[in-house]
Amino acid sequence: MNFELLQILLNVILIITSLYIICIAAFTFGLYNLKEKFINLNKKNIVKVSVLIAARNEENNIKKLLESLYDQSFPKELFEVIIVDDHSEDNTKEFINTFINNNKDLNIKLLLAEREGKKLAISQALHNASNELIIVTDADCVLNNLWIESIVGFYQENNCKMILAPVLLSPAENFFEKMQVLEHLSLIGSTAGSAAIGFPVMCNGANMAYERKSALEVEKLRKDFDIPSGDDMFLLEQFVKNYGHENVKFLLSKSAIVKTKTCKTVKDFFRQRRRWVSKTKSYTSWKVILTALVVLFFNLSIISLFVSAFFIPALWSIYFLLTLLKFLVDFPLLKNITNFMNQGSLLKWTLPLEFIYPFYAVFTALSGTIFTKIKKWK
Repeated sequence: MNFELLQILLNVILIITSLYIICIAAFTFGLYNLKEKFINLNKKNIVKVSVLIAARNEENNIKKLLESLYDQSFPKELFEVIIVDDHSEDNTKEFINTFINNNKDLNIKLLLAEREGKKLAISQALHNASNELIIVTDADCVLNNLWIESIVGFYQENNCKMILAPVLLSPAENFFEKMQVLEHLSLIGSTAGSAAIGFPVMCNGANMAYERKSALEVEKLRKDFDIPSGDDMFLLEQFVKNYGHENVKFLLSKSAIVKTKTCKTVKDFFRQRRRWVSKTKSYTSWKVILTALVVLFFNLSIISLFVSAFFIPALWSIYFLLTLLKFLVDFPLLKNITNFMNQGSLLKWTLPLEFIYPFYAVFTALSGTIFTKIKKWK
C-alpha cells in the first residue's frame, strides 16, 4: 500500500470514526436523560389490553410465558391473550390447550396461522384483537408480574402511539452467553437513547406496545409482508412516518423488563443475527439506514486496520487506539443500561468484547444482506 492510499484510508477512517462518536454520544445523552419510570395505574381511566404472541415450535418455552401472563397484577378481566400458532411441528398447540383448560379465568385464544410467518401471524392476531392497546411479546419470553400494568400506566401518562420497552437476555453463565447479553444490552441502550432524542432507529418485537387502531391504519401502507423478518422494525418505520417520532417513546422501567433466552450454540447465534440483518436492505427510513451504515463502516474500519497492520506494522498502534476509543465511546452507554438491568458485573467483559465484536458484526452484516436469503423467521 503506497503512502497516498494509506493517507486516504486514514482520512476515511477519521471521518467514519467522528460520525460514530457523534451517533453513540447522542444515544448516550438520550439514555442518561431518560428517567426511570415508576408507574402508578390510573384506575379511573382504565385501558383494556390485547397481548399478541406468535408461536412456532415453542413447547419447551411456552409454559413459562403462560404462567407469567397468568401471574400479571393487571386484572384478568381487562386483558386478553391471543396466540397464533405458526405451523408448529412439536407439541406447542397441545401445551397451550392444556393450559387454557386448566386456567379458565384467563382469557386466552389460540388461533392456527392462516399463512406462514411471524409477521402474518401477528397481523392475524391483531385483526382478532378487541381491545384498545396492543402489547406484543415472544413465545420464549418470561414477564415481570407488573409488565402489563407498567405499560398501561405509561400509556395513560403519555398517550403515545407506540411504546418500546426493555428486553434482557438470560442466562449469562459462560463467556459466550455474557458476550450475547452485553451486546444486546448495547442495542437496548441505543434503542432507549435514540427514542429519547426523537431519533428512534431500533426496537425489539419481544416487548413493544401500540394502539390497535393506529396499527391497523399503518398496516394498510406496509409493503414488507413478503420479508420473513422485521415484524418490529418495519412497523416502527411506518409508525414514525405516519405519526411522527414524538409518538414513539421508550418505557424505562424495571417492571416492564421482558427476559428471553441467549443462544446456546454459535450456529444458532449466527443464524439469529443473519436473520436480524437480512431485513436491513429493505429499510426506507434514512435515520435507520444512516445509523446502520455508520456502525457497519466503523467496525469495517477497525478490521481494515487489523488486516493492513500485518503489512504495515506501524498501523498496529492505530488499530489498538481505535479499539480503545470504541471502548471509551461505548462504555458510558453500557454502564447506564447494565446498571438499570442489574447486570453491572458484565462490564468487565466490555473491553474483550470490543476486540471481538467488529469481526462477527461485519461478518453477519455481509452474510445476512448479501449471501444469505432468509426464508423463515424460525
